[in-house]
Amino acid sequence: MSDNLPNLDSEYVIPKEKIDYFWENGFVVLKNVLSKEEIEIYRNEIKITANERNKNNDKTFGGAFSQATNIRFDSKGVEQFCLSKRLGKIAADLTKVNATRIFHEQALFKSPGDTKTYWHQDQYFWPLDTNLHIGMWMPLTDLTKDMGLMRFVKKSHKMGDLMGVSINTKSESHFDDIIKKNNLEVYELDAIEAGDCTFHFGWTIHGAGVNISNKLREAMVVTYFPDGTRVGKLDNEARVHDAKVFLEGKKEGEIANNSINTIVYKNNGTY
Repeated sequence: MSDNLPNLDSEYVIPKEKIDYFWENGFVVLKNVLSKEEIEIYRNEIKITANERNKNNDKTFGGAFSQATNIRFDSKGVEQFCLSKRLGKIAADLTKVNATRIFHEQALFKSPGDTKTYWHQDQYFWPLDTNLHIGMWMPLTDLTKDMGLMRFVKKSHKMGDLMGVSINTKSESHFDDIIKKNNLEVYELDAIEAGDCTFHFGWTIHGAGVNISNKLREAMVVTYFPDGTRVGKLDNEARVHDAKVFLEGKKEGEIANNSINTIVYKNNGTY
């Protein structure tokens, strides 16, 4: 463990109704996963490392945010956060598996004036043959709705691959049409505190609003998949890229058990 950083190995117990909600709706909001003291310390470590990686504050996805990926390799503190047993066990408990691995992590900073994060499905980009690849999004400071908070389309994970377009205004209108046609319900966060988090399935349609505040929206994303998962079809450029970068070039059909895809939690029981 890195010096002077809180140990995040203690268990966070998820009520059964939260797990049931996750499976039914494709996402869940969890409160106080990290304490105020814990998240403030890790925030400093994450922010320093992310800013060093992305010195030019380059924007991605049409100006939605600046992004620094896999910064755990640049900082023992960020690594400790990303590989923590507390977060790993939450991912395992939500997906009802006995062991879970890290895929990647991203520090996402949405500056004042940054655009919407347009509707999309992460699983379209992820090269793994599983529907249990999930993402965690955690704010590093207290956030209000005007800062561009997460939005999810309830039960959309049950509809599979609906993407078919790049993440831009076309994907926004594409998914707006799907939402309207299927009478789907949109859930938008009104506020969320530092140390709270959301988890969502890879096929869950989601995005975020415009940051119309005068404050930087700071968040950390970590994604997880079940141990034993194989590489799926590398049938688009994003999946080819991600297999190369985040799975060290694993080929289709091979087990994703690389050293960088560390097992973050493993238990001895069964569900």
